[in-house]
Order: sequence, then structure tokens, then C-alpha cells
Amino acid sequence: MTTTTVDVLVVGAGQAGLGTAYHLTRDPGLRVRVLDAAPIGQSWLDRWDSLTLFTPRRFSALPGMPFPAGAGRYPTRTEMAGYLTAYARRFDLPVETGVPVRRLSRDASGFLARTSSEVIRARHVVVATGPFQRPRRPAASRSLDPAVGQLHSSQYQRPADVAGGAVLVVGGGNSAAQLAVELAAAGRDVTVVSPGPPWYLPEDILGVSMYWWIYLTGVLNADREARVSRFIRARGDAIVGTRLRTLVRRGRVRLFTQRVTGAHGHDVVLADGTVVPVTSVLWCTGFDPNTSWIDVPGATEKDGTPTHSRGVSPVAGLHWMGLPWQTRLNSSIIDGVDRDARRVAAAIGRAGPPT
Repeated sequence: MTTTTVDVLVVGAGQAGLGTAYHLTRDPGLRVRVLDAAPIGQSWLDRWDSLTLFTPRRFSALPGMPFPAGAGRYPTRTEMAGYLTAYARRFDLPVETGVPVRRLSRDASGFLARTSSEVIRARHVVVATGPFQRPRRPAASRSLDPAVGQLHSSQYQRPADVAGGAVLVVGGGNSAAQLAVELAAAGRDVTVVSPGPPWYLPEDILGVSMYWWIYLTGVLNADREARVSRFIRARGDAIVGTRLRTLVRRGRVRLFTQRVTGAHGHDVVLADGTVVPVTSVLWCTGFDPNTSWIDVPGATEKDGTPTHSRGVSPVAGLHWMGLPWQTRLNSSIIDGVDRDARRVAAAIGRAGPPT
């Protein structure tokens, strides 16, 4: 197995990894490599067919390259994948796909990243694999009868993927809301179970995208510890758009605001004791990060979540990118990449080899 040496290894070639690589490669003296197990943009192509971003095109770009005009206000998943591919090509970023990092460790001289064919020594490592790696399902899912159709939102692409009959959508975020609306539009009998009462933001006000209003009021770029940011973090993500609320009010979709606490046979049990008979379940219950490949003491918590302060690890030379609320509201979406990537690149530029 060969051994190579770089100054900075970026793991992940999604929006966070590419934006970071853009800023790092502005310094011609840095040797940078970007590795990803999948093709650029694949994580977008793996999502459901009708997915669009909720950020307008103006806010859907990485540093140095505007998002191209298109037919709709919001980019589609295929447009996003194409943009990321074109971005890497335009700036000749040192991206290598089909190369998973199997283990990251550290010795006295720095970091060692092992792939299937080489060991890469690096002074600095940026983990930009994102927080949406491992689909999360509640334990109750294992107690349902095998005849009950079950999908996680990561597996869903279109209504036909969900077994016939009534559908229970479990989740309180935007994915749950969007997919419940899509299934109802396809004529399905839909029930939504949300862990709490959803709160909705309109897609636009006076014909202007809500995202613009969030930007103009300063909420978008408020520091994570600002009062408004703490309020939003405590309340949880808003659902962008009010179509689900309209369907609930019209009786087209049933809504329970309770947590799932159990299941047996063909029934899902809620926290208040309500029993919901099910034919199919679509779990829109989020994701966990996958940091099992990181074997560096102090890099993660016991549950595998990253240990960091604004993306800076207590482990010298290790950085994180693209985490929710890393520095502000938009840190984990494409609009927030530029500012956080600048911070990471500047920190690397100021630092020497890890000690």
C-alpha cells in the first residue's frame, strides 16, 4: 500500500467540501486533496423525484459561481447535482470520487487516512461528509408486522414506491410535510404523526420568497448564539409552505401531534395511548452522522456526534464543515457554505502542523 502526503485532506465532495476546497486552493502553496465515496452530486440524485430546494437560485450558489437561471424559482435536485459537478470542473478542484476513506487516525506527525489502496498523511483534515449519513428509524419500526410496508424518506422517490392503502407519515420536518402533500395529491389516504405541533412559514410574502425576508431581516446571518437564533434552535425547524396545514384543515390529511412510543402488529402507538392502524409507514425521522470511520481520540462524542466549537475540533488540525448551526442558521445548507469555508481555510492558513 502506497503512502502519500498532503497539507489538507477534505473528506466529502458535496457542497461543504467543494466550497472549502475552493478557498483552500486559492493558496497555491497548499497541497489539497478531496475524496468522496460517491460521484459529485449523487446525494441529491438519490432524493425523491420532485424535490426542490427551498432556497431561491440567488441563495443556492457556492463562492465564485452564481447558480444558473432556470424555469423555476427554486432549483431541482438534478439542477443542484449538475451545478456541483460543473463547479468542481470550473475551478479544477482536486476531487477524487469512488474513494471512500475507511479509517482516519492520528500519530505524532499528523493524520493518516486509509483508503483501499493508499495511506494519506495530512497536516490538516476537514470532515465535510455532512450530518445526513445514516437514516434514523425509531425502535418501534422493528415491532411492526413484516406485512406492513416501511420506507425511510431516503428510500422514497415517488408515490408508487409506497405500498398501497393508507400511509402513515412519521416526522415533523420539511421532508414529512412535502411527502405527505405529494402522497395526498396522488390520491393516497394520509395520516401524519409529528412529535409536536408544526409551525409553518409561507413560501412567500407579497410575492417575495420567505428566504429573502429571512435574509433582509438579518435572521439568516445572525450568530448561532444571538437571541433570535437561540429561539429558532429551541423551537425547531419551520415547515416552509402551508400546503400541509391547508390539507389538514380541509380534512384531506389527518395530523397527530404525538411521539411514536411503540408498535405491534399493524398498529403504531402514540405517547397519549392513541393506536393508529397502519398499512404502510414512511419514516421521515431524519438522519445521524456517520463518524464510525474516525478513530481519533477527542474527535467525537460517545454517540458519534462531532465534538467542535464552530467547526473547530479540540483535536489540533481537525475541522468540520456543513454541520447544523455550526456558526449560524444556514451553516448546513448551501447558502451558508462560503462564510464557514472561509473561516476553516483561514484557520488552516494560520496554523502550523498539528502538535
